[in-house]
Amino acid sequence: MNPDQRKTAMRIALTSMVLAIVAGSAAWFAPPEHAPWIAALAALACGSMCYPIALRLNREISRTSRELLSSNIALLEAMGKAVAKRDSDSGDHNYRVTHIAMAIGERHGLDRHAMRALASGALLHDVGKIGVPDRILLKPGRLDDREMALMRSHVPQGEDIVAGIPSLEEARAVIACHHEKWDGSGYPRGLAGDDIPLSARIFAVADVFDTLCSPRPYKDAMSFETAWGIIRDDAGSHFDPGVVAAFQPIARRLYEVHFNGNGRRSRELLERQIRRYFF
Repeated sequence: MNPDQRKTAMRIALTSMVLAIVAGSAAWFAPPEHAPWIAALAALACGSMCYPIALRLNREISRTSRELLSSNIALLEAMGKAVAKRDSDSGDHNYRVTHIAMAIGERHGLDRHAMRALASGALLHDVGKIGVPDRILLKPGRLDDREMALMRSHVPQGEDIVAGIPSLEEARAVIACHHEKWDGSGYPRGLAGDDIPLSARIFAVADVFDTLCSPRPYKDAMSFETAWGIIRDDAGSHFDPGVVAAFQPIARRLYEVHFNGNGRRSRELLERQIRRYFF
């Protein structure tokens, strides 16, 4: 509680004490038949005087909570964007992939709590890449077995980074499992089917779609038709078929919105989604 909130709380307490003393004194000296009316009037007066003060205190607490939440979200965005800039076309990757994942989540019918967890995880999905050397992240050719093992280490490194931070607990499912595959051939745990958290299954579709449609050091951007063909054909092996089905009706629209070089538009769309589910 900040100093202003403490002052407001003290005013409520003092007002209540004064009215209680006045009401008690009046009831003591008044005829017995008037005592209930005096008590009722005292309660009404106390409520009418305390209500504006309590309302102000509630508003101050709500404002402080919103400011704190905004700061936390901004920190998530900054962390995710800093990592994304190392190996993607730009930091806009995080805005795109988070918005795409949330759009799929809406189509899939996720509730408010699940949408918030999905957004947090999407923003921080590759945070573990902070521990992967640039020579591997930016290598234009195919990675050898040793290099691939180092690349895949970003998943447990990401889990370690967020471990023990209560506000990031909901992000762990995406961070830990977004490279798992529906048929069990993914990593790091080889989970399959519904054993993979739904948020990670949704994010996997969004992440691969964004990767296919974006230029990277090792490849050019693909057209929508080519990218969607890969997603469609990998339903049931790499991807949850139900998630792919939810993505299909909105895939082309999201491609046209996000892959026209307008990173500002991607950020605006994500900010709308964030406001809808966090505030």
